[in-house]
Amino acid sequence: MTGGLAEELVVASGAGLERYEIPAWRDQFGVVAGITSAASDFTLAGTPPRGEARSSWDQFRTVFSGSFPAVVVGYQSHGTAVVVHRDPGSNWQAWQDVDGHVTEAPGILLAATVADCIPIYLTDPERRAVGLLHAGWRGLAGGIVEQGVAAMLSVTGSSTADIVSHCGIGICGDCYEVGPEVVERVFSRPAEGPQPLDLRAAIAERMTRLGVGLTTLSPWCSAHHAPRFHSHRGSKGSAGRMLAYIGVPLA
Repeated sequence: MTGGLAEELVVASGAGLERYEIPAWRDQFGVVAGITSAASDFTLAGTPPRGEARSSWDQFRTVFSGSFPAVVVGYQSHGTAVVVHRDPGSNWQAWQDVDGHVTEAPGILLAATVADCIPIYLTDPERRAVGLLHAGWRGLAGGIVEQGVAAMLSVTGSSTADIVSHCGIGICGDCYEVGPEVVERVFSRPAEGPQPLDLRAAIAERMTRLGVGLTTLSPWCSAHHAPRFHSHRGSKGSAGRMLAYIGVPLA
C-alpha cells in the first residue's frame, strides 16, 4: 500500500552535519533514517575516503559513533547485490559491488552514497530489522527491490505485510527523461521515444506488488531542489555525493 508523501526534515543546519531525517520513523519505530545534504560530500574515491570526503566521513562518525559503533557502506555498481550484516565489529566497513544492506542488529548504521538515485529505506518495526537499497533505473530493472525485500524476510522470518518502506530523496520524474530502451527494461513493455521516469513511483508500484505493508515517498527532488542536494544529472556530472543512512541505535 502506498501511503502518500512523508517529508524529510532538516537536522543540524549550519555548523553541524546538515542532514534530512524522517521524524516519524524515529518517533514511531525507534529507527534513525536520513540523508546528508549538499553541504558535505561523501564521494567514495578510495579506501578509506580521501580529501573533502574524508573530512565528511570523520564528521559523520563524530555525530553517530555513540549510538552506532559500526558503519557499513557499499561501492555501488547499480546492481542487485544485498548483504545481510550480523556483526561487522566497531568500525567503518566498505563492500565492493554492493547496492543493498540489511541488518537486525542495533548499533549498525547502513549507508549508501547517492546523487539522483533513490535511497530505499526498509524496516520491520516489530522485529527491529532495517534495510537500505540504492536504486537507479538499472538496479530497479534488475530486481534490487525484490532482492532487498527477500533479504529482509531472511532475517525476520515474517511477512512482507510487516515491512514499511520509504522512497527517499532523489531525482523526480519531471527532471528525469530517459530513452525508450530504459523504459522497456524497467517496465518490460514496448516504448517509443524519450519519456519521463518517476523512479519513486515505479519503486512504490513494485513494493505494492510484493505486498509490502506501507510505502511512502519523499517530496524532495535532488535536481530541482538544488542547491540543497547533490544531483548528478542536474550538475552534468560534477556533483558530489550525499550519504543515505538507516539504523537502530544502541540503547
